[in-house]
Amino acid sequence: MATKNLTIRLSDKLIEANKEYAKNLGKSLNEIIREFLQRNVQKESSYSWVDELLEVTEATARYDIDYKFDRDELHER
Repeated sequence: MATKNLTIRLSDKLIEANKEYAKNLGKSLNEIIREFLQRNVQKESSYSWVDELLEVTEATARYDIDYKFDRDELHER
């Protein structure tokens, strides 16, 4: 499979956050981006952005049963 390089501009904060996300999954940022782009062009897949959002949420969720949100956190904007 022939490959090409692609240059994109992203904020440092976005890059670092996604590097950490990829690391937690045991993947490189390059792999994460490639998989994301591949899913967007797979017509036979019913995978949607909602599925991806749920996947990311589950992968990064931190559950603490005893944690209580305070009023400011509940209404944070």
